[in-house]
Formats: sequence, C-alpha cells, structure tokens
Amino acid sequence: MVTDDPGTPGDGHWEINLGAIGTRTPGHWEIAAPDADINYGWGEHIQLKVDVPWLTTRDDGQHWKSDLGDAALGVKWRFLDQDEAGVSVSTYPQYTRHLLESSIRRGVTADGHQLFLPVEVARETGSFSVAAELGRNFVQGGSGQWQAGVVAGHACGGEVECMAEVHTTWAAGERQTLLNLGLHWKLSDSVALLAAAGHDFGTRSEAHRDAIFYLGVQLTR
Repeated sequence: MVTDDPGTPGDGHWEINLGAIGTRTPGHWEIAAPDADINYGWGEHIQLKVDVPWLTTRDDGQHWKSDLGDAALGVKWRFLDQDEAGVSVSTYPQYTRHLLESSIRRGVTADGHQLFLPVEVARETGSFSVAAELGRNFVQGGSGQWQAGVVAGHACGGEVECMAEVHTTWAAGERQTLLNLGLHWKLSDSVALLAAAGHDFGTRSEAHRDAIFYLGVQLTR
C-alpha cells in the first residue's frame, strides 16, 4: 500500500519486498520490475530502508525504454508504542534521486531529487488495524506536494489480511485521490504474498493514475 505505518522489522531483522509495480497514466505506461525494497531493523524502534527499481516506460506510440530508476533511502523512527501510549507513532524521512545519468538521457527518470517528511500513526484492535500518514514532499525544481492516507486491514480468512486504502496527494491546482485494495497472505513464517490494485480520482493530468497495481513477495528473517 502507499500509506505507511509505524511498524519496524525488529532488532537485527530483515524485511525484503520484491515486486512489480505497474502504473498507467494518460498516454504513458511505467513498470518497476523488479522493485527491491530492502529494510533492516536497527534496534526495536528504527528501520533503515533502501528501495531501488528497474524501470521500464513507454509513451503511447513510442518504443519501450528501461534503465535503473530513482533510489529511495529512508530512516523510520517509532517514538511511541501502542502498549505504552495507546497508539504507535513514527516519523519516516525519505530521500529520493536518480543513480545513473543514463536514466535521465533515456527519459526513464527526471533530474533532481525529492525529500519526503511524513508522520505515521497506527492502532491495532483484535483483528482490525488502522494506520494513517501525513507528510510533505519537497521536490527540487518543482512544486511540493502534501500527501495523506489512511489504510485499514482486517483478517479475512486463514493467514490472509485484506486491506483498503484512501490516499490523497495535492499541490497547487491539483488533487489526486487513490482508492486502493490489497492483501497480505502469509505463506510461512518468513514468506508472504503481497498484492494491490487501485485507481485515482481527481484532476485529469499527467499525474492521474488510471490504474496502479502491485504484486510481490515479502521475505523476513
């Protein structure tokens, strides 16, 4: 899901998400496959993250082109726990920029960098979980964006958790609201299947996602 939560892998533990992300915007396809989202728990309350995709894109009527996509580096710090405060709260700064000049020359990624500064809040009650995130994305050479999202999860049989999400992005003169459905299917203690699909509602622009989907596997140890 797009909205993050305050959860961390735990001290010395890894959480690796290997997946494919497809996005259709007006006149354009973008596929990140594979997308490697690698997370490590440094203590019980800190998570270190690196996310690097191989990106393939195509404008309608043009040829496909691919290269290494933008890399994201992040540090999550959960400073409140539900056991003590009734809710879990974290902050999760993330810095994103291209790694290769060739990806810019080919038109796969854009020049510049971004810094996302969010806060996450979550609470679990029985078989239900709810998480919310609010943050500001600062874009070099462009207008910044505010982002806010809420995702709710519920056990829907066996080892499957079903999720529903509403996520909004807004900047000057534009607003996009993503409605997203997903699932987390635990296949074993260390392997889970992840899937999601959604659609944007809002201003018709280059950023409007007619469709977005994710399919991947989560490895933990």
